[in-house]
Amino acid sequence: MPIILSDELAADAWLDTFDFSSRRAFFDETTVAFLQELSQALLKDAAARQYPDLATFAYFCRRANLRTLAQRYTDAQQRSGWGTVVHIAPSNIPINFAFSLVMGLLAGNSNIVRMPSRPFAQNALFVDIFDRIARAPEFRAIASGNVLINTARDSDRLAALIARADGLVVWGGDGTVAGFRALPKKPRCAEVYFPDRRSSAVIDAAAYLALPQDGRKRVAHDFYNDTFLVDQNACSSPSIVFWLGEAVAVSAAKDGFWTALDEELTRRDYRLDPTARTDKHLDLMAITRTLGRPARLKPHSPDIWCLEESALPGNLDLRFGQFVEIDLPSLDGIEAHLRLQEQTLTYFGVDPHELLRCVNDGTGNTVDRIVPIGRALDINPMWDGKDILAILSRRIDLVEPPRRGAASM
Repeated sequence: MPIILSDELAADAWLDTFDFSSRRAFFDETTVAFLQELSQALLKDAAARQYPDLATFAYFCRRANLRTLAQRYTDAQQRSGWGTVVHIAPSNIPINFAFSLVMGLLAGNSNIVRMPSRPFAQNALFVDIFDRIARAPEFRAIASGNVLINTARDSDRLAALIARADGLVVWGGDGTVAGFRALPKKPRCAEVYFPDRRSSAVIDAAAYLALPQDGRKRVAHDFYNDTFLVDQNACSSPSIVFWLGEAVAVSAAKDGFWTALDEELTRRDYRLDPTARTDKHLDLMAITRTLGRPARLKPHSPDIWCLEESALPGNLDLRFGQFVEIDLPSLDGIEAHLRLQEQTLTYFGVDPHELLRCVNDGTGNTVDRIVPIGRALDINPMWDGKDILAILSRRIDLVEPPRRGAASM
């Protein structure tokens, strides 16, 4: 599955070998077998194991996990793919393209995936290993029915492929989503859009302070994976941290938490590239401009900036280690601070059912996920409140005759 560049894409020669509009059964056995082989290869590869997002992806693709996932769909026998699905992956999140591709595969589709414009080492590793597994004769259909492309989002050729496709998945900002919504498509094209979202973390101060040193290191490790691993660019990466408890406990928990996180950054040798560091300062300037005054900034280290601003507009970027801190005596009242675009709440030391009760009161927030800290980037077919596998698969409605003797209307 070599990546097709813009010139090759425009030439159309690749379409001679691509099985356009081909579709398979829902959780097709060959697809599951292929993903199991891919999972094993990724987990055995020493270079791949260095990337937590690749490891998470590999665990998701294990046969046992896929079987468990398939059991959620009691109508699996009635489902198959729509045909060819075009996927527009985000440019700043590695491995998201692979997650989108796998959702298309499991739903029974052939797939054309536009790759991120930014290069990532783990993406290159994934493509190499995918290609190696797909060369096996038994996976020839996987190789011929899936392709990666590298082209501009506004490419005429990309628009032509979308017009011909049976499905479209778009990950991107609101502007990107609006642009792809407006493109011509088949009347029955299955469409899934994932626009801008924001996320937060909730930490109980007393529960955190009760942890031994190793426990605090584990929380820092998990929080790093939710945030700094992707420079906070993922929609599920928290940008607000809610601290629950009495003021003295909250103050002590903050000091311990941010210190442990800074040590984790040092251990991981985290470094922002010059462009990202400039963007971080520009984001802070945008906040200052919006507030009409300097933001209340409390740097914990060169890489960790905390803002004590509880009323920032939800559309402001908080990336590259910028967090708003909001202190609350309890979970009651948290809903008032959630943004209209709120997606994921990660938590530590909090009863998730109580958190659900506090945010699921019908007053306007859009929380879709409540998961432990460290699970923000977990792969799941349920995303933004949408079942991706259900949307990307075509379901045949099957009505059985009434039983003899049953009352009829």
